[in-house]
Amino acid sequence: MSQNQGPGAAALTTLLAHPRVQVAHRLGSGLLIEAELRRPGRRDLVPFVLGYAHGPGGDPVMEHAHAAASSVTVTEGGGYLFLSDRRSGDAAACGHGGRSLWRHRPQTPREPQLVLGAPRGVVSYAAAGATAVAAVWVRAGATSLAEDQRLRAADPPDRDTVTLVRGDLWPQSQYHTPGEVLRVLRVGLSDGAQGPGAGELIELPLAEDVRLTGELALTPDGLRCAAGVARFLRGGHRRHGLLVFALSDPAGARAVWADDDDLSEPVAAPDGSWFACTAERIARPGLGPRQEAVLVASDGSAVVRAARRHANWLRPRAWCGADTLLCTGEEEGRRHLWRLRTGDGAVERVEAGGSVQAVTVSSGELLVVRSRIDLPPEVVSLRADAAAAGSAAGTRPSGPALVAAPAAAATPAGRMERGNYRAPDRSTWHSWLCLPAADPGQPLPVLVWCHGGPLLSWTDWSWRWNPWPFVAEGYAVLMPDPPLSTGYGQQAVERGWGRWTSEVAAVAAAQVEHALAHPLLDAGRVAVMGGSFGGYLSLALATLLPSVRLAVSHAGWADFAAVARVCDLHWHWLREYGAVDEAAAYRRESLPLEAIGSATRVLLSHGCLDTHVPAGESRAMYRSLDGRGVDVELMLLPDEGHSIRKPANAAAWFRWVLEACHAALGSPSLVKGSRSR
Repeated sequence: MSQNQGPGAAALTTLLAHPRVQVAHRLGSGLLIEAELRRPGRRDLVPFVLGYAHGPGGDPVMEHAHAAASSVTVTEGGGYLFLSDRRSGDAAACGHGGRSLWRHRPQTPREPQLVLGAPRGVVSYAAAGATAVAAVWVRAGATSLAEDQRLRAADPPDRDTVTLVRGDLWPQSQYHTPGEVLRVLRVGLSDGAQGPGAGELIELPLAEDVRLTGELALTPDGLRCAAGVARFLRGGHRRHGLLVFALSDPAGARAVWADDDDLSEPVAAPDGSWFACTAERIARPGLGPRQEAVLVASDGSAVVRAARRHANWLRPRAWCGADTLLCTGEEEGRRHLWRLRTGDGAVERVEAGGSVQAVTVSSGELLVVRSRIDLPPEVVSLRADAAAAGSAAGTRPSGPALVAAPAAAATPAGRMERGNYRAPDRSTWHSWLCLPAADPGQPLPVLVWCHGGPLLSWTDWSWRWNPWPFVAEGYAVLMPDPPLSTGYGQQAVERGWGRWTSEVAAVAAAQVEHALAHPLLDAGRVAVMGGSFGGYLSLALATLLPSVRLAVSHAGWADFAAVARVCDLHWHWLREYGAVDEAAAYRRESLPLEAIGSATRVLLSHGCLDTHVPAGESRAMYRSLDGRGVDVELMLLPDEGHSIRKPANAAAWFRWVLEACHAALGSPSLVKGSRSR
């Protein structure tokens, strides 16, 4: 592949160079930002915790940074906890690997203190007061980390790694090393606590078919815990619930399984009485999922729907006072912040000026990470009374104030238009159209981008599927939200549930054809592309739209049954389509690749470590298309999973796709093409 040096490649270089902000926290009067950074000599993006203080002009000035760090919990006294795979002598002496739990102290910001490590690392943790709980992998039967270490040390160098599968495949797959179980460990955080190798493994009463998932939450007093659990049922089905227990009495733990919902993402209330959770309806063929906020009593005695059947799929993120819950939920192409009053279920939107990625609450303030498709993630501050229940009547809380914008230089110069397609059945479907800032003076070739998920929408900035380098190159990028897109009501989900080709692809094709009537678009020069579900949908559009000259599918598929049988999300397929060997829908919705004509060029790419859609599917499609004489290429990425995470691989993929766009559609940044309608 040649090293394209056009404006698109320059925009990509700028894009890859900037920090990817994920979460922001208030630390005293300063600021903590969790972000991913590209570092010289590192193939992977490196997570960082960046500490800022107020500079002389009011702008944030970096005071300290911890590399390979994430998952911050601010503690009393100006410090915080975080997970990191940094190494120390203590960790080596204890045989620790993977991520460990560390404590940052303001007196020694560059030398954090190791709190807890484990041979396979700390999977997750939650902390409150002087207590933390952590999820760690240990050998089955080990009663302490010390015993776990002794069992591992006793292994012969040539120990077999044979895995025998009985029951559900997932717990015995590559996620779980044979003979190991995920356990919850308690560790003290007070000064003079036991040390980095200490901690008490908690004995929890789990049924034989139940496993911990690693989700953890602690009440603010550190006395009660909620742990995520999964129940594996016959035939590959699965349920998700919570195990709630007092740390002083883990034997009295109570499993909470909602009758019709999966429970996940617990967030403890300030008074410790509730865990707010996301409840997702147990879908089945013909009935799609629905998400809403529920409250689970901290003793497991009750499950209460906080805002019954709210249209925007509310997901609890943080509490702002004893009876005010902050949730995110999508609406009309934006992920909004919502204030939910738990007393009466009233829900109001809190304007954050963009799609909300994360929110944290400290005294009197919300720190929100927001973005838009045309705005890189930035941190803004909102007064807590903007989201507090019972704000004084007639007052208007102040709007969001910008705190930090580390990637501001990546803000694109293009513009966006909102598109609406009204179908013959009177339903309306939406899209975004990304265009150059200036009038191009001629119709532009079009790249149709299909989002993944499929229960997602085009709502915010993407570092992976970012349209603006392609816009800089002179292409228009159309981003449709067809059925199954979230934020458009439950009817949009039900319309496409179990009908990905017959409904979702059909509506998406009609959306594209309608959008191509735009005077700035060249309907004769069209490419379609996407990843995961978007990869499938791009291939589906190539079978439906004769105008498609190029189809690009990353981690996509055509044979529904082949993917459903082997992927680690098998239970999702069962809920949507039914038993693989019985439901006719798998064959009905699978793609007829023979409908892709010889005039359409096809690019397939796939990470060889992908467990959601195994790479064998792209290999099979490549052989099928190549055997019929289609101009097809396959890019395999041996060190990638479902997405392309490594910046060098992402850049190589971009160059490959951009060259294919130039060859199939023309190079608008370099050549004045002619309109071809």
